[in-house]
Amino acid sequence: MPGLVVDDSTASKFMNLVALEMCPDFDNNYEIMSYLCFVNSLIDTAEDVKELRVTGVLHNYLGSDEEVADLFRKMSRDLVPDQEIYCEVFEDIHNYCNNPLTTVVAQAYYTYFSSPWTFIVFLGSITGLLFTATQAYLALLRYETSYQTP
Repeated sequence: MPGLVVDDSTASKFMNLVALEMCPDFDNNYEIMSYLCFVNSLIDTAEDVKELRVTGVLHNYLGSDEEVADLFRKMSRDLVPDQEIYCEVFEDIHNYCNNPLTTVVAQAYYTYFSSPWTFIVFLGSITGLLFTATQAYLALLRYETSYQTP
């Protein structure tokens, strides 16, 4: 999802684009209106805004995260989106969140690899195990070849 800059002019820009979409001479599928409703469905609280800020989807130059959440609530209050435009995106998000493997990997990552040092130790231990397995294989190979030749 492309980054969205939220500042003082965001509301007027989006509302002008929605007004342009409402013009009868403008042939469209109401993408701007549907996009606003989609973003509003992602943002319910200030915590949601924070998550989108951290991932780089949203750049907040407006003020607090609560102001951004209120802004999107106000902008999309009376809009009726086309539900089919972002149906696939909602389905992908739902499948990703309900995937048990995603949950297990995320839990393991945040539990065991919370700092860079734990990841470095993990790589070192894997490397040590690989070297040990290689040494055992080569020793076994040498042992077999020494008893096969008379």
